[in-house]
Amino acid sequence: MNIAYTPVPVMASIAKDLYIYAKSSPNWTQYYNFMAVQIPRDILQLDSFLVGLADKRTFHAGVLRMEPNTCYNWHVDTDRKVGLNMLLSDDGNSRCLFLDGEPGVVFNTRELKYEPDTYYVFNTQVPHMVLNTTRPRYLFSVEFLEKDRSLTFDELCEDIKGINHGY
Repeated sequence: MNIAYTPVPVMASIAKDLYIYAKSSPNWTQYYNFMAVQIPRDILQLDSFLVGLADKRTFHAGVLRMEPNTCYNWHVDTDRKVGLNMLLSDDGNSRCLFLDGEPGVVFNTRELKYEPDTYYVFNTQVPHMVLNTTRPRYLFSVEFLEKDRSLTFDELCEDIKGINHGY
């Protein structure tokens, strides 16, 4: 089975800032199947890990909002091979599942149980889905652009190993 996700070995320093910015922003727009707000560079630059990643790769970042009582059905992403995600509203309200093995009428899944203030390299090419229940779900997500649009899960993991995480 392909690896579906892996945590980044550094705590995010801007999780609360991202959540506050997203919750107070009037600039929400439709982006694929979500409402989204782009995060300004001056906020991203407060996190040394993201600064190191920006030295290696071209990306933009935003917060995606998923409304209560919704399901983002099983899929693989069409326009990106990998993402970097962090759940901002972790209250047990949502579940992110990956296919674990072969699809069928009944099949195995693996849940990504987001830890607070933790970035995850997210393999968007492994079938996955999100079920959200009673509250809006806010997810910070990095999308790679231009020459880095075809970046793979393994390549991003290698990049992250080479970034000085401030230790």
